Amino acid sequence: MKKRLCPECGKWVDVEGDFCPFCGAKLPEMDPDEPVIDEETGTETFDHERVAPEEPLIDEETGTETFDHDRVEAVEHPEMSADGDLPPVRPTPPPFQEKSFFARHGKAIVGVIIAFVVVIAGAIGMYFYGAHQDDYTKDAVALSQQLTTENESVTDAAKLLSQQGQGNGSESLIKTLETSRSNVEKIAKNYNPQKIPDQYASDDQAIREVMRNQMALYDKAIAIAKAPTDAAVNDKLNDMLTQSQNAKKIARTIQIPGADFTAAVDDDAAVSYLEKYVAKVKKDEEEKKAKENPDKQILSSYASSKDLFNDDINKLTDDINNYLKDHKDFKDSREFNNRANTLYLQISKTRSQLENDSSIENTAMKYKLDALFKAQQDRLRGLYDGVSSSQKGEDYRPGFQRGQAATDRYDKLNSEWNSL
Repeated sequence: MKKRLCPECGKWVDVEGDFCPFCGAKLPEMDPDEPVIDEETGTETFDHERVAPEEPLIDEETGTETFDHDRVEAVEHPEMSADGDLPPVRPTPPPFQEKSFFARHGKAIVGVIIAFVVVIAGAIGMYFYGAHQDDYTKDAVALSQQLTTENESVTDAAKLLSQQGQGNGSESLIKTLETSRSNVEKIAKNYNPQKIPDQYASDDQAIREVMRNQMALYDKAIAIAKAPTDAAVNDKLNDMLTQSQNAKKIARTIQIPGADFTAAVDDDAAVSYLEKYVAKVKKDEEEKKAKENPDKQILSSYASSKDLFNDDINKLTDDINNYLKDHKDFKDSREFNNRANTLYLQISKTRSQLENDSSIENTAMKYKLDALFKAQQDRLRGLYDGVSSSQKGEDYRPGFQRGQAATDRYDKLNSEWNSL
């Protein structure tokens, strides 16, 4: 861009402008010999095309070229005007100084520096925040793998117990269960992350709950393995299965990428193996007793019939109780009479076969088993009498009370039989 001098303030201004941006004076038209500055190069130039070069004077006699010094003098020493004033003298232009790079681009540079600092600060913050978050995620993944490994060890031990039964190395397998339980307890005590990202706060609480559930599950597994013939073993198995289901629901709420805590408390397979272990232990004991008592082995088929009859009677009792929830009496039903009578006749037939079986030498055991069948028939008689009384418009409760008394007698006799 080319610049000229303001005749009023002497500052460089744009040649294309009409007014000085510094003093506000109106700029005159450009003189042919007025200096012009090229801002890009800093070079002072003139418009030589508008200034005619001075021509020399030639002496015809001598041929010598001379210049009109008077004209030059007149230019160098201008004449005064009529009022004695000299014509205005153009001010001497100051030397052109190109603005420094920082002066021209300072604001942009400062802006870039500020933006750079902000970006760096943000990057550093994200790095440390991301580092904590990444560390927590990695630790959670490693923790889930540790807990899963312990659970796999428990499942394997339960599987071997189901195959070997009790007394065939079961002590070492129970020790394996106890070791896994101890390992999980140590992991839980040492679990203390220094920095928990906000989005994983609820997940962290769920992780702690998973470890507590895992220890509780192993406590149940150890108790079952140590006492497979305990009267409450079936309840323990059911409790263990229920707790496993609930623990898995909690584990599934954990949303940490790559961390699977569900496998740490998935003990469905372990419960199944422990059920087989309990069944095997009971079967082994029954076979052992059968060898010691041949008569009981012969009576096993009758005992199986006894158990089947008991299941049918329990089902009939449940159906009667459910019917009474919606009806006040049995006037409109003949179903329960028929079912009770059918079962009664089937038990009578079995009792007759037992009485006539000459292969059983131990008459005491025969009598015990027959007493069980008799108690079952008394249960059915009580149910039958209660329903029949209701159908006649009488109270059904006396008959049901007799049936309940027979049930209590049967439970006592059956417990004695199972202990033989």
